[in-house]
Amino acid sequence: MAASTPREPRPTPGPSTTVRQLGRVRMPDGLERLDRPAMPVGTVRKPVAPRTSSRPPRIYGLDSLRAVAVLAVVVYHFLPALLPGGFIGVDVFFVLSGFLITTLLVRERVQTGRVSLRHFWTRRVRRIIPAMVAVVVVCTAAAGVIGGDVLVGIKLQVLGALTFASNWFAIAQGTSYSADLTPQLFANFWSLAVEEQFYLFWPLVLLAVFSVRRSRATGLVVTGLFAVGSAVWMAVAVDPSGDPSRVYFGTDTHLFGLMAGAFFALWFAPRTPRDTPVVPDDDLFAGESLLPVQSRFARWFPPSRRRWSRHALGLVSALGLVVLSLTMSIDDSFTYRGGLVLASLFSLGLIAFLIRSQPLARRVEVSPLRWVGVRSYGIYLWHWPIVVIVASLMGAENPGRSSSWSVALVATAVTALAAWVSYKYLERPVMIAGIRALGTRVTGRARRLLASVRAERSAPTRSFRARARLVVVSVAALGLVAAVVLAGVREPTTSSLEAQILEGAAAAQQANEAQPAPTPEPSADPSADPSADLSGSPSPLAEPSPEPTGPPPGDQVTVIGDSVSLISVPSLQAALPGVFVDAEVSRQMSTVPEIATVLRDAGALREYVVVSLGTNSTVTEKTMDDALAAIGPDHRVVLVTGSADRSWIGPTNDQMRAAAERHPGVVVADWEAAVAAQPDVLGKDGVHPGAAGQELYARTVADALVRAEAQGVTQP
Repeated sequence: MAASTPREPRPTPGPSTTVRQLGRVRMPDGLERLDRPAMPVGTVRKPVAPRTSSRPPRIYGLDSLRAVAVLAVVVYHFLPALLPGGFIGVDVFFVLSGFLITTLLVRERVQTGRVSLRHFWTRRVRRIIPAMVAVVVVCTAAAGVIGGDVLVGIKLQVLGALTFASNWFAIAQGTSYSADLTPQLFANFWSLAVEEQFYLFWPLVLLAVFSVRRSRATGLVVTGLFAVGSAVWMAVAVDPSGDPSRVYFGTDTHLFGLMAGAFFALWFAPRTPRDTPVVPDDDLFAGESLLPVQSRFARWFPPSRRRWSRHALGLVSALGLVVLSLTMSIDDSFTYRGGLVLASLFSLGLIAFLIRSQPLARRVEVSPLRWVGVRSYGIYLWHWPIVVIVASLMGAENPGRSSSWSVALVATAVTALAAWVSYKYLERPVMIAGIRALGTRVTGRARRLLASVRAERSAPTRSFRARARLVVVSVAALGLVAAVVLAGVREPTTSSLEAQILEGAAAAQQANEAQPAPTPEPSADPSADPSADLSGSPSPLAEPSPEPTGPPPGDQVTVIGDSVSLISVPSLQAALPGVFVDAEVSRQMSTVPEIATVLRDAGALREYVVVSLGTNSTVTEKTMDDALAAIGPDHRVVLVTGSADRSWIGPTNDQMRAAAERHPGVVVADWEAAVAAQPDVLGKDGVHPGAAGQELYARTVADALVRAEAQGVTQP
C-alpha cells in the first residue's frame, strides 16, 4: 500500500482571502460590485463567527448635531430674542438629510447593482408618515376643543400636511413666516414638505444618473447645478424691501442645503463594496448613524500630520454656525443672499470633522444630547403645534415673537413628553416591524380586550376592570374623532385680529363715502406758485399761522397707512372727525408716489398728509425723497414711525427722522417711542395695537399734526 501524501492544510479564510475568492465586476459607471462565483457541488461553506455586537459602530457626534439643531429651532420659536438665528437648525437638517439619503442610495447601487425605489420609499413612509399623522390628528383635535384663532385655515393646513405640500399651500395663501396675522397650527410642516418632495424626486434623478457612463462625475455636475441654481435663485428672487417668505418656503429656492449634502455624499462615494459606508436606513432626524469602513472619507485628510487641519475645520464650522444663529435674522436680506448658504457649508464642515474625529466626537456625545438627537424628528413635529396651543390657552402673545418664559417652560415639558411617547410607542415599533405590524398589534389588543369583557360577563364573580378599560378606550377614540370633526366645523374664516382690521376698513370706507365729493386739485408744480421758495426756507409771502390750540380739522387730513392704521380707524375718526383714511394690509412706503397721484386726481389729497407705512418694509433715503416729492410741496406731512420686532424697523425709522430734518414742513409722529413707554398696548402679534393702543396711536398722530400746524410752513 502506497504511502499517502499528506494534504496541505487549507488556509483559514480571512478578510483578504475572502476578497480574493470573489470576482469583481466593473459597472459602466465606473463603480464596482462583488460577483460571487457559484459554490462547487458538495462544498461546505465554513461557518462565520458571529459578530460580537448586533449593531455596527456608530458615527459618534451626529446625534449630538441633530440635538443641537432641533434645540436651536425650538429656542427660536419659544424665545426668539435669545436666539434670533436659530432657524438655521432646519438647514443643518437639510444638509444631513441630503448626505445620508444619497449615501444610502449609492451604497445600494454599489452593493447590488440596482436601486429599489419601492424599498426606499417604504422606509421613508415608515419613518415619516405615522408620527406626522399622529401629530396632525392629536393637535387638530386639541384645537377643535379650544376653538378660536388656532383653527383659522385648519382644513388647508391638514390637507397640505397630508399631501406633502405645506410649503406650497403657504405660498399660495400668501402666508408670512415672520409677520402673519394668524397663528398657523402646522407652520413648521413647510420644512417636512421640502424634505418629502426631495425624497420623491431625488431617487429618480439618481437613477437617471446611474444609467450613464461616468455616473459619479455626472452626478456631481447635476448635484452642483441644482445646489448653485437654487442658491442663486433665492438671492435673485428675494425682495429686500418685502416679505421673504416666498423664497424661504419654496422648494426651488431652498433646495441647496439638501443638494450640498448630496454633493458631499457623491464626492466621497465608495468605489467598491468594501469601501461602502454603512449608514442608517433612516432620514435626517433619527436613527443609528454607522461608521464608514475603508471609505474615501479616510483618504480626505491625512491621518496625523494634518490633524490640525480637520480640527480647524471643525472649530471654524462650529463657530460659524454659532455666530449665524446669534446674529442672523429671518427677514434680513443677507440671510437669503449668502447667509443660509454659509450655514449649509458650515454644516458640511462639521459633519466631515465628526466623521474623521471619532474619539473626540465620542467624548462630547453625552447622553442627554443623544436622547434629544434620537427623538429630534418627534420634537420638531410636536413643538410648534404645542406652543401655539399653550399660548392660546394661557392668553400669551402669538408664538414666534413671544418672550414669555411660562409659555416656553410649559411647551417644552409637553413637547418632551409627547416626543418620548411618540418614539417609544409609535416611531420605533413602526421602524422595526412596519406599519402593518403595528395595525395587527393594535387589532390584537382590541380583540383581547373584548375577550376579557366577555370572560368577565360569564365569570361567577364579576370584575369590571376590563369593562372600565373598554369604556375608557372607546370614549377616548370617539372623543378624538369628534374633536377632529369639530375642528372643521368650528373653523373661523378670519382670526380676531383680521376681523378688527376688516371692521376698520369698513368704517373707513363708509366714512369716506359719506363725505362730500372732493374737488380734484391741479398737479403740484412748485414753479407755478410764486409764494413757493425752492430753497427750502419759508416764503416771505406766507403769512405766519397763529399758535394752534389743537390738531387741524379732520376734513383737512388724509391718512395713507397700512393695517396698523386700518385697525385704528375708529380712534382716528374720534380724534380727527372727517379724516380721510386710505390704508391697506401690508402696504409699503414705495407705493406712496402711486397712491398720492390717485388721491390728488380724486381731490382727496388734503393739506395735511399722514404717512404711516413704517411697518412692512425697508425704507431708503431715495424712497423717502420720492414719497415726499410725490405728495408735493403744498402739503404738510406727518411721518409715523413703525413699531414691531422686525429687523428693518430701526433703519426705517431713522430714515423718517432724517427726512424730517432735511425737509421743512415734515414732522415725525413717534409711534415707536409711544409703544416703548407702554408696551402692553400692542396685541398678541406684537405689531397691531389693542383697544388702548388704538387710542394711543390716534393721540400720537394728532399731537404730530399740532406740531405740523404750528410750523406754519410747507415743505420744499
